[in-house]
Amino acid sequence: MKVQQPDSPAAPNEDVRPRAGEPVPPTAAGKPALTGIAYDFGGARRRRRSAGLRRGANEPFPKAFASFRAFRGQKAFGPLVIAGLVLCASGVQSGMRENFAERGAQAALFVERQPTAKELAKRQTGAKFEPDFGCYLGGYIEFDKTIRRRVVDYDRRSRRDPAQFEERVGKPHAMYFFYVGYGRSLPLGWIRWLAERGKFVHIALEPNDGLDKVRDDAYLRRIGDQLGASHARVFLRFGSEMNGEWTNYHKPKQYREKFRLVHDVMRRRAPNVAMVWCPYATPVRNIPDYYPGDDATDWVGVNMYSVVYHNNRPSAPCEFEHPNDLLATVYNRYAARKPMMVCEFGATHFSQCDRRRRPDFAALKIGTLYRALPRLYPRVKAINYFDLSTDGVHNDYSVTDDDRVLEAYKRSTAPDYFLPGAATRPKGGAAPMPVRAGDMLRGSVDLSCFARAPSDHVAVQYSLDGTVIYRAAHPIDWPCTWDAASVSPGRHTLAVDVFDERGKRVANETVPVTTAR
Repeated sequence: MKVQQPDSPAAPNEDVRPRAGEPVPPTAAGKPALTGIAYDFGGARRRRRSAGLRRGANEPFPKAFASFRAFRGQKAFGPLVIAGLVLCASGVQSGMRENFAERGAQAALFVERQPTAKELAKRQTGAKFEPDFGCYLGGYIEFDKTIRRRVVDYDRRSRRDPAQFEERVGKPHAMYFFYVGYGRSLPLGWIRWLAERGKFVHIALEPNDGLDKVRDDAYLRRIGDQLGASHARVFLRFGSEMNGEWTNYHKPKQYREKFRLVHDVMRRRAPNVAMVWCPYATPVRNIPDYYPGDDATDWVGVNMYSVVYHNNRPSAPCEFEHPNDLLATVYNRYAARKPMMVCEFGATHFSQCDRRRRPDFAALKIGTLYRALPRLYPRVKAINYFDLSTDGVHNDYSVTDDDRVLEAYKRSTAPDYFLPGAATRPKGGAAPMPVRAGDMLRGSVDLSCFARAPSDHVAVQYSLDGTVIYRAAHPIDWPCTWDAASVSPGRHTLAVDVFDERGKRVANETVPVTTAR
C-alpha cells in the first residue's frame, strides 16, 4: 500500500498546488508529478567471517545510535555493499529569518549567479583533484541489473557498461567506484579502462582481515607502484566506516597508524592518488578518534543511506530522518579544511521488511539531498550514488528500475553544478548563491530555496511584496524561473515561506531586493 502525503497548504486551509497559469520550472515541463511522498528505510547488520567473505549477522545496534548495515560480501575483485542509516545530527543553519518554535525549521532563498572571488575562495581548499566549485557525480553500478550492456576491460573481464547507465540517467558521471579487499589484486584492466575514458577511479580498499595485515611490505608497495603507473586519477578510500562496530578495523590508534602508512606509501609511489578518509554517518561520538590528521588526508568522506526501518524491523521506523542530518556532523567538523565527498549514498524504494514499494520515499530523499548540496554544503565536491538492485536483500537502491526514482535522479543531477567530468567548475560558471540584501534582479531570474519543517515533507511559496509568484510541494520543484521585468523597477521584498505537512507556516526568509528591466 502506497502511503501518500496530503497537499501542504500555503496557509491553513489554503491549497498550494500549482494552478493553471502559475509559473512552472522549465525542468518540470512534461515530467511526472513528484508530490505525495512515501518513505523507506533498511536493516542493520554486522559482519562475520565466512569462507573469506564478509557477511552480516542480524544483530541490532545499540538504540543510542541505531544504525543500518546490510551485508557486504566479496565477488570478483571486491565486495558487494548495501550500507545504511542512522542517528540524526542536526545541521540547521541560521540567517535572516523568523524565529519559529519548531526545532530545525529552515528557509533560505537562492539565486543562480556567478560567485564572487571571495565566495569562490570560501569554497576551495586547494586539495588534490578538487574542483573550484561544483560537485563531481559518481556511482556504483556493478549490480544494477537493468544495465544489460557489457564491456570488456583490459583484463578481459566483463563489466556493466557505464555508458548505458549514463544514457539511462541522462548525464555522464565523473567517477565510478568499486571495492577491493586488502591483500587482493587490483583490477588493473578496469582501472585503465575507466582512466582512458576520462573517469576518476574510486577504490574502496578494505582491510577485512584486520589491520595487522596492513604493513609496509611488498603488497602495499606493489599497489602503490601499480596505481602510480596507471596514470589514472585515483581516489583511494582506505578502511571506510571504521567508526562502526561492524568493521574488523575498529581500533582507533591502530587505524590511524595504518591509514598514515598507506598514505605515506602512496605519496612516495603514486602521486596520482588522493587519500579519502570516510567514516559512516553514525555513531558520531567516536568519529574524531579515527581521524589520521590533515597531513595524511586529502578528502574527507561520509557514507550515508536513507532507509525506512532501522535494523530491518517494522518496530523501528525511521522515515522522519533527514538526509542533511546524516551529513551535517562530519561536514561541520571537517569541511572548513578539507573537500568533502559523499562516498556512498542510496535511498531505498523497496524494503523487504514490509515488502512495500516506496518510490516516493526515494524520490524525496534524493531530491532533498541533491538540492541541499550546492546550497548548504558547497564544500561537498563529489557524491556517489549506490545504484544497486538487491534482489530481495533488505533494500533496493537502484535508480534505474523504477520510473519515478529514475526521474527524480535525472532532475536532481541535471543542473550544471553537478560535474559530469573533470571540469574544475560548472559550465557557465553559475551556481545557486544566497540572495543578499540589496541584490539587483534583472530579466529572467533563476530562483530556488532550501526548506525543511524540520522534516523533509514541506511545501514552499515564493512571494514578492506579499504577492505569490510560485509554489512547489517537492524539493525537485523548488527551482523556478521568474521574470523580474514583470514588476516595476525599484525596491521590493522577496520572501519564501515554508509549510509543514499540516499546512502550518514553520519558517520564512525575507530579503529586500532591487529589480530592473
